[in-house]
Amino acid sequence: MEGADWFGRRPIGLQLHFHDEAQVSVVWNGHRDYRIGLSSVRLHPGQLLVIPGLRPHVALPSMDDEVRSVEFYLIPAALSVDAQRRLDNSQFIVIEDSRFRHVVPPGIEELALECVTKQLVFSNAAPARPLSTPVKAALRETVIESDGISGAARRFGYTREGFIRAFAREIGMTPNAYKINLRLNLGRHLLRNGENISEVAHGTGFSDQSHFGRAFLKHFGATPAQFRAAHSGY
Repeated sequence: MEGADWFGRRPIGLQLHFHDEAQVSVVWNGHRDYRIGLSSVRLHPGQLLVIPGLRPHVALPSMDDEVRSVEFYLIPAALSVDAQRRLDNSQFIVIEDSRFRHVVPPGIEELALECVTKQLVFSNAAPARPLSTPVKAALRETVIESDGISGAARRFGYTREGFIRAFAREIGMTPNAYKINLRLNLGRHLLRNGENISEVAHGTGFSDQSHFGRAFLKHFGATPAQFRAAHSGY
C-alpha cells in the first residue's frame, strides 16, 4: 500500500513524523540516513529497514547524487501475528538480505513482505522503551480526547509542562506534534480515497489548503496534489 521512490539528492530532510502503518525502506545505490528515537540508522544496499507504525522518525537530508531507494507501507493485515508483535516491541528492525541489491519494484514489495513475515535474519532490532502498550495507549488517547494539553495533564496529575515532557519522553514527540501527525495521517487516507484537497484540509483541522499543503510536504516529502495523483485508489 502506497509507495515512494527517492532519486538523487534531497538537501532538506523531513520533519519528525510517523505513519499509521509499518514503513519499509530499501536502498539500491548510495545510502539513506534516519533518526529513530535516540538511534541513528544508516541504510545501505542489501538492507531493508522496517519502522513500526506510530513510531516517530526523521528522514535526514542527503547530498548524494547516486541515491536510489524506495519506501512503502504495509497495512496491518499484511503482517503475521509474530511479525507484528516483533515490530511492536522494537524501535526499528534492519533485515540483511543480498537479494535486495538486485530486485526492483514491483518485485521489492513481495520480497520485503516475505522477509518481514517470515522474520528472516533480523539484525539491529532496537528494543522499544519498556513502557507497556496500555500506558502508551492511555497517553495517546488522553491527548486525542482532550481539548487542550492542560486538560490532558490534569487527567494524569501533571502540570502542563510536566505532561509535555513526560509525553515527549515516552512517545517520542510533543503532544502538539503528535496531534498534527494524526491529522496529517488522516489526510493521507482521505487523499488515497481521492477526496478534494481543500475539503481534506478543512476536514483535518488546518486553517486552509495552503497550511495543510506546507505541513504535508514537510512531513511526507510530497505535496497533497502529488500524493493524491500517485496514490488515489489505494
